[in-house]
Amino acid sequence: MTKSFDGFTAVAQADLRVNEGEIVGIIGPNGAGKSTFFNCLAGELPPTGGSVVFNGADVTRASPEAHARLGLARTHQVPATFEEMTILDNAMVGAFLRHPRRADAQAATMRVLEFTGLAALAHHRAGTLGTPGRKRLEIARALATEPRLLLLDEALAGLTPSEIQQAIALVRAIHTMGVTLLIVEHLMEVIFTLAPRVIVFHQGKIIAEGAPGEIVNNPLVVDAYLGKRRPGGRAP
Repeated sequence: MTKSFDGFTAVAQADLRVNEGEIVGIIGPNGAGKSTFFNCLAGELPPTGGSVVFNGADVTRASPEAHARLGLARTHQVPATFEEMTILDNAMVGAFLRHPRRADAQAATMRVLEFTGLAALAHHRAGTLGTPGRKRLEIARALATEPRLLLLDEALAGLTPSEIQQAIALVRAIHTMGVTLLIVEHLMEVIFTLAPRVIVFHQGKIIAEGAPGEIVNNPLVVDAYLGKRRPGGRAP
């Protein structure tokens, strides 16, 4: 995939395959092209070149709704919360994709809110939530679409250490439900804890791919992202 804006190439021939049941992490410096890559995968931006194939279907030019109907959902770095609506109604926006009858959508949403730890707050306004709650609501709304593949875009950013551990447990629980995960995150602790396979972006290109232990000692990654190498080739 390639994505350019007025002559600037944000993503340059990035080639990635995610297998069903995987957890794959994506890391890279600010401006490396990670979020642009996600936006193209989710149908929010059309690639300048290349293609996106999901479960055998070419979705390169398909709408975000078409992606969602096929089973591809995503969260955003900044939660898109409907402040005056209840937490239940916010998450139910996603559930209506599979359940057009309100009663069915509400029942499905309550199951998701229970799973994400938000059920007790279901009838509170979404605007009353702090950062951890907003992050969970963003995940809940995506889960309410019943995805096969979930793209998490810095879903754990801005959390305290204890909140991060709770969020990691939630992500693992999502994976045990059979959802494949592709995770963009700046927090190395999160990526290296969750993802057996890590992809590294730099200046719009994928410069490395492998297990966390391989990535952290890859010279290209160390030079581009992790800092200077220590004597003996060990990364900081």
